[in-house]
Amino acid sequence: MKAFPSSATFAAMRNRMAFRRMTRLRALGLFALLAAVAAFGVRTAADYARQRATIAVAATAERTLDAQVQTILGQLEKYRHLPALSARRQDVKRIATDPLANSALAETIADDIVSLSGAIDVGFFTPEGETVATAWAFLAQQTVANNELLAAPMQGRLGRASISGADGRRAYAFSSPIRDGARIGAILVVAAPLESIEQTWALSANPIFAVNRAGQFVAGNLLARSREAEIRSALRDSAPGQPILAESGDGRGFLPFRRHIALMDWSLYVLEPADSIAAPARNAATVAALSVALVLIGLLALISRLQDIRRRRRFERAAALRLERRVRDRTRELRTAQAELVQSAKLAAIGQMSAALSHEYSQPLAAIRTYAANALRFLEKSQLLSVRDNLGRIEALVERMASLSKTLKSFARKPRSDIRDIALAAVVGDAVLLASHRADEAGVAIRVADIPGDLAVRAGQVRLGQVLLNLMSNAIDANLETGAKEIEIDWSAGEDQVSIRIADRGNGIAPEIRERLFDPFFTTKEVGSGLGLGLSIAYNIVQDFGGKLVAADREGGGAEFTVCLARGRQTVNPAVATAAE
Repeated sequence: MKAFPSSATFAAMRNRMAFRRMTRLRALGLFALLAAVAAFGVRTAADYARQRATIAVAATAERTLDAQVQTILGQLEKYRHLPALSARRQDVKRIATDPLANSALAETIADDIVSLSGAIDVGFFTPEGETVATAWAFLAQQTVANNELLAAPMQGRLGRASISGADGRRAYAFSSPIRDGARIGAILVVAAPLESIEQTWALSANPIFAVNRAGQFVAGNLLARSREAEIRSALRDSAPGQPILAESGDGRGFLPFRRHIALMDWSLYVLEPADSIAAPARNAATVAALSVALVLIGLLALISRLQDIRRRRRFERAAALRLERRVRDRTRELRTAQAELVQSAKLAAIGQMSAALSHEYSQPLAAIRTYAANALRFLEKSQLLSVRDNLGRIEALVERMASLSKTLKSFARKPRSDIRDIALAAVVGDAVLLASHRADEAGVAIRVADIPGDLAVRAGQVRLGQVLLNLMSNAIDANLETGAKEIEIDWSAGEDQVSIRIADRGNGIAPEIRERLFDPFFTTKEVGSGLGLGLSIAYNIVQDFGGKLVAADREGGGAEFTVCLARGRQTVNPAVATAAE
């Protein structure tokens, strides 16, 4: 006959059940507390990352605004004094005696000022705002009367205003009075171009634009121009500090940053992506959530283990049961350790690295400075044709600098449309000219073999010039390491191929770096002296031309780089080739 459990057994069972319920309640309370702490930690991490990202984005925008304000003021500074200085000329003062009667003289002077200054237009107006003469039709379309361009000169001040032509072209105009004795007899207006300002913004990945007091666009890069109406509406309707231009379903858009230019009464804006703030906050929240999850798992595992220990100590059984439980517990611990090892192997992190690429413009700027200095000397000697020639060269260099930004795209695509027959002598001459300033400072002479004027190669003039300039700069750097005083440039030509060799007297090319010489970001220079992109870019450019770039040690010490290109079949005009690029 089966015996019924005793009252003591029932009491022990009730105690065990009550203990288990209490343990579950404690575990749930602890889990809720840990979940609240985890949520607070994730929120705090996200807020901190958002705050740091906001500060960083604002600092970047302020630096951009500082640089672009200086760009605007620098571009327009040379035109600001032009009306007042021109108004002091005797032939200009003659116009003030009877502006309408001297309209032919005014037109001639206006043409001369436009040719020498690079202004969009120059015009003469009567004190009542009637047009006397203009160099082009741009100012003839403007209503000068009853605005700042007329009111300020009539008060003896320099007038200034943003204007635009019928074709939508925008300019910034300066005006000055022309006196006939004490009387103001005419007004001189100079319209300065804004295209050069917009070209400096072309490389920006973010919209940059300037608006006048009336809220009209006066300048902007392509990103801003393409969305002008949308930007103006967003700035008018959005709340301060809120993103604008958010795409449908995106909700991120751009954050506007503004700087007022008091001298011109403009507001300069730069738009930074709002995601540059939201993304760090999301990443920080994700990392914090994963970290908290790992901590919670560890705490839960620890609590579970403590509970097992307490149960073993509280409810010990017979020796056989204790042994069986001990084996079972050790097996569980082994599995837990194995799971922890597997989990640890899954937590490896992969870092991401980004690098900012930039391109230096120091050599073209040095040439521009040289041409500008020569132009000033020719101007002092009244050699206007030479002045015009120097200004034309400066303009060509500026255009060339704009096109240099296309170089880095050679890593992603292979443009073939710009390959044509170009005069080798002109390209080598331009590269030597750009490198000569730095060579002179380093005390290094550049020896160039005579190149026939009718020798042509198949390439793009601007990019080939950049390749040669880079190789010359590297040769100068190599000579500085050994104290050598010259680099040599010579050539050889066959029926189908032309080779250009640039040789230095540096330390040569070490065997261990020869295979990596043309790899991106590889450099033997000290930290801060270069990114290691020059030879890689040059190698890709020459390959785009269908040629090859070869490096070798030079007999007697040093290194030599040889550019091999297909020979052109006709003589070309260097100026035409440059314009075509």
